Amino acid sequence: MSNCPLCNLDAGPNSVGPKSSGPKLGDGERPAGVFRRAWRGIQWAFPAALLVLMPKCPLCVAAYVALFTGVGVSVSTARWIQILMLVFCLMSLGYLAARYWRGRTRARGFAGSSSL
Repeated sequence: MSNCPLCNLDAGPNSVGPKSSGPKLGDGERPAGVFRRAWRGIQWAFPAALLVLMPKCPLCVAAYVALFTGVGVSVSTARWIQILMLVFCLMSLGYLAARYWRGRTRARGFAGSSSL
C-alpha cells in the first residue's frame, strides 16, 4: 500500500491523504448562493426579452443589424435572421422550462422522474 493519496483509492482509516468533509463537485450537489440564484433569473430573462423586443418586420431587423454591426444585409437575409432568432428564443425557453419542470418533479419525488 502506498502513501500517495491519488494512487491509494482503497484507503483505510489510518491512511494518509485528503479527507473529504463536504459534497464533492461530482456528487451533483451545487451550492445555492446569491450568484447562482441571480444566474437562474438571467437565464430566463435574456431569451424572453429578446423575444419580446425582437422587431416584427425584416426591414427593421436589417436596420438594427446595420446600426449595431455596420454591416448591411438584404431583406431576405434579415428575414432568415429574424426566423433564427425566433427559433433560438423558443428553443432556449423550452429547454429552460423542461429543466425547471424536471428539477421540480425530482424534488417532489415522483416515481417516473428517477431516470436520467
